[in-house]
Amino acid sequence: MTAIIKAVKGDVSIRTIEQRVIGADSRIAELLWINEGDEVNYRVVDIIASGDVVGRAVSYTPLQRLNGEFIRDIMKADTPIGEIIRKHRLEVRREIRWWRIEKARELADIFGIEADEDVLVRNYHIFHRKNVLMNITEHFPLSKFDFPH
Repeated sequence: MTAIIKAVKGDVSIRTIEQRVIGADSRIAELLWINEGDEVNYRVVDIIASGDVVGRAVSYTPLQRLNGEFIRDIMKADTPIGEIIRKHRLEVRREIRWWRIEKARELADIFGIEADEDVLVRNYHIFHRKNVLMNITEHFPLSKFDFPH
């Protein structure tokens, strides 16, 4: 997605807000097709274009499906997921699970918009070798992209 934002908005960067290894609870385990308690990298990043936060992404990555070098790269702050996948030359596919328009609510301050403004939210899996490599939920305030809505 950062490549598309770059095409629309210019220079794009990632700012890591939070990243830590967690044990999968039942919801995350089911989402990632892993066992409860398995280690998962939890990551929250802001997507920034021209100094403006234009997106927020939350990802879950089961560490058991990654090699050591990929784990080191994913744990590095401020690197887009797509860039890491390209670096490691992984063949992946993305599968949108759902999308919807929501009100910004608690994300309004992050995006610098009103709480009742519309935000596009999408959730998708990134698959590698028929397994879920990552699950990502992204939020994009529509007003930042001049989309008609």
